[in-house]
Amino acid sequence: MGVSRRRFLTTTAAALAGAAARAESGPAKRRLNLLWIMTDQQPVSTLGAYGNERTKTPHMDRLAAEGARFDRLHIAAFPCSPSRACFLTGRYGHRHGVTQNDVPLADDVPCLGDVLKSAGYRTGYIGKWHLSGNMYRGHERHKPFDGRWYWKRVEDAGTYRYEHAEGGTGEDAPQHGFDRWAGGWKHYRQYLREVGLGELVDTTNVGNHNDLPSGPDATHAYSKLPEEHHMAAFSAQEAAAFLSEQEDSDRPFGLVVSFYGPHLPVAPPKPWDTLHDLDEVPLPPNHRDDLEGKPVGQRTNRRCYRLPQWSEEQFRDYVRRYWGYCSYLDQQVGRILDALEAAGKADDTIVLFTSDHGDMAAAHGFVYKLCWCGYDELLRVPFLLRCPGRIHAGTTCDALVSSVDVLPSLLDMMDVPAPAGLDGRSFTPLLDTQAQAHRDVVFCNSMERNLTAVTDRWKYVLNWQQRDLDELYDLEEDPLELTNLACKDAHKPTVEAMRGRIAAWLEGTAHPYRKTILEAMAKEPERRVVDLWPEVTDFKYLGGHEFEYRYVWHAIEAPPDDMPYWSFTHFANRAYGKDGDIVFRDTRWPDPPTTEWAAGQDHALGPVRIHIPDHAGPGAYQVRIGLWNPEKRAQPGHLLRGQGNSVIVGELTIARDGGEVTEVAFRRGTPK
Repeated sequence: MGVSRRRFLTTTAAALAGAAARAESGPAKRRLNLLWIMTDQQPVSTLGAYGNERTKTPHMDRLAAEGARFDRLHIAAFPCSPSRACFLTGRYGHRHGVTQNDVPLADDVPCLGDVLKSAGYRTGYIGKWHLSGNMYRGHERHKPFDGRWYWKRVEDAGTYRYEHAEGGTGEDAPQHGFDRWAGGWKHYRQYLREVGLGELVDTTNVGNHNDLPSGPDATHAYSKLPEEHHMAAFSAQEAAAFLSEQEDSDRPFGLVVSFYGPHLPVAPPKPWDTLHDLDEVPLPPNHRDDLEGKPVGQRTNRRCYRLPQWSEEQFRDYVRRYWGYCSYLDQQVGRILDALEAAGKADDTIVLFTSDHGDMAAAHGFVYKLCWCGYDELLRVPFLLRCPGRIHAGTTCDALVSSVDVLPSLLDMMDVPAPAGLDGRSFTPLLDTQAQAHRDVVFCNSMERNLTAVTDRWKYVLNWQQRDLDELYDLEEDPLELTNLACKDAHKPTVEAMRGRIAAWLEGTAHPYRKTILEAMAKEPERRVVDLWPEVTDFKYLGGHEFEYRYVWHAIEAPPDDMPYWSFTHFANRAYGKDGDIVFRDTRWPDPPTTEWAAGQDHALGPVRIHIPDHAGPGAYQVRIGLWNPEKRAQPGHLLRGQGNSVIVGELTIARDGGEVTEVAFRRGTPK
């Protein structure tokens, strides 16, 4: 392998102290600087360097052209906080302790900033951190402590458990060895005051991920912040200032610039929201995945699974806004690279560009990030690395690489000793000797819900926490991951082999709950394939405050015959909700009752006449139809093509003039 892994596992505090002393005394060989640029939730499909000929990302593409493009770098944990901790510490999630979002990274776990500072580097961190809690301010008041909270681990012999705890340092102060700090809340809000936009600070919760979207992502959303004062522009400005300060310094530096976008809300500032016309945005070839034979937890993710209710135009608009947002961020990347050039440091600096994870971006009918899967759209991320004189321009790397390998690789290139106990290993032989292989399998732990193992040909997803169907994909024959082979008899040997790899990884990395996971893996899935779904078949606005509709329940499989269920319809809009997001509803017993429904039959209900209550204001309402037994307080959630005990069937729109309803319309959407 060239460089021995032993080198990275035997570093001592004395070695780090020696490195710092050499840096201060002016070593004969100048150390390389580091500029690490990270976006949040950016899929590979948004970059020209990865084959998208329609997107406009010239500065990101330039890094690929002048350095190396890694095609199969997979994150080791999902989503934001766990992934970031893996990148920055070189450890797996159960080794650094951040196994879900908003769990603080412990002070005694060394990360990039700690190591570089100990080695004498000037250090800086700008933008999203998400490793110390207290990130979501004000706009999530339904959570404890007015949003000022973090997840505190509760000791449990069987699995990871957490409880809300008050506090967390948030994004506001230097930590983990990064001395220069500019976060997206306190520092950005102070900046807005300085540029004359203080009224936004006083009247809104602008900051961190809240960049004042004009509406929800189902609409054509854009940021109401001007592009020159958007938080991405603020981050680029802070980065440029840091780099300018390095111009006359012989001391090496390490800077991380972590943008909050294009993470949802997908609302780029104008004019970037309309950089692309709708007709030039194709939907991904796996958009119309019917999800048959796949985990029920995918279809029941009401927040992410949009195929039943979003139109093709909505999906296209979401994707074009995503592309526009990435182009806007690319412009900020260009500003940072220009500042590096102006400081005269480009030839002595490693520049890394990546993202903490991807976005489904209409693939498989989803948007956002989906925890019940291991799809490439989320776990394989862009990774570009430029180092003049070390990496040949235009290098491409198709070897399997894990995000835990990034820290030891960078430290190897920078000739900085790595801390002990890393799980990653340097991939520099791929760059130095053009070696073809680095790992034969990579793993991703998704919030301690599922484990994904990827080899050159196969991907296996173990859904163990809530025992659902597992997934097996042949990446050579089915790169779009459309056909789940995990339950096919012909592929049992492959399933067993992939399970064996997971078992070995759990043991080899001393996962504290490997017994729990292995016991779950041995069990058959507890949840059946979906077999019931409703569809609105007729809608009529009757005038005034009334409308009428009919619907039908499709029984793909026979429901249980030991309990009848009540059919209900919820009309939901969080702005007017009286019971959570439910504004008004209808409930009725199905006729015939569900105990008489047979497989392959349709069962019609209605007409249902609804009077719109006065508190239901104008706007769009999510329409959900479901089943419930009020006597036994039971729901058939594992049978439905929805989340919990209901299915989204479409959207109701109410128009009002003063207090009077002037128009009511319904747009249906049904599972495909």
